[in-house]
Amino acid sequence: VAPLCACLALKGCRVAYVMTDAASLPAPWSRTIHELKDSGLMTGVVTVGNAWGGDLEAVNIFSGLLAAHAVWRPDVIVAAMGPGIVGTGTKWGFSGIEQGMILNAVNTLGGNPIAVPRISFADPRERHRGLSHHTMTVLSEVCQVRVHLPLPLLKEEQAGVLERQVKAGGLQERHNVAYCDGHVVDEAFERYLLKTTTMGRSKDQDYEFFLALGATAEFFHTMKG
Repeated sequence: VAPLCACLALKGCRVAYVMTDAASLPAPWSRTIHELKDSGLMTGVVTVGNAWGGDLEAVNIFSGLLAAHAVWRPDVIVAAMGPGIVGTGTKWGFSGIEQGMILNAVNTLGGNPIAVPRISFADPRERHRGLSHHTMTVLSEVCQVRVHLPLPLLKEEQAGVLERQVKAGGLQERHNVAYCDGHVVDEAFERYLLKTTTMGRSKDQDYEFFLALGATAEFFHTMKG
């Protein structure tokens, strides 16, 4: 959430955040939320479902998205779980599967659903190499609508892995795949003094994960015009 909000801020976007109940429930437990709000990178927080403690609280993802739009009129709403995630090492047993349902909800409400992919070439688990199998499951089987899928421009070997995964999963036929430069994330880390990690790995250790966030912000900026 933090690098994406920072990248979007560099692109001149106002961001609201909808925190779901797929992980920790109390928003006040998140140091990231406090830091993003204090620095002006996040305009407000809506907690939905069983999550609580946001500036606003909503019954579900639908009313949460509508509340964020109505109150803050942001350029973009980032919807994601709070601290923590549940995984079982299986195809269906992970809390991030909610991403597909969030994308469906955005489409139902007339928004432009943009999927943020999980990409890594540092994770030792083969199922998470390149596009994570979680992202593949969400986009090929859970998400029932056509969404935008920004992917970062990578080095030749890594780019080849992504291209093969996109083809194997039929993602090009199901969604609007776009390759974008994600290096704005480097400026975001430097400008806002971010120390965000993923699975304990820093930006330098898992660079492609963070490039995917920069590519998402770049895509949104281009789409916004």
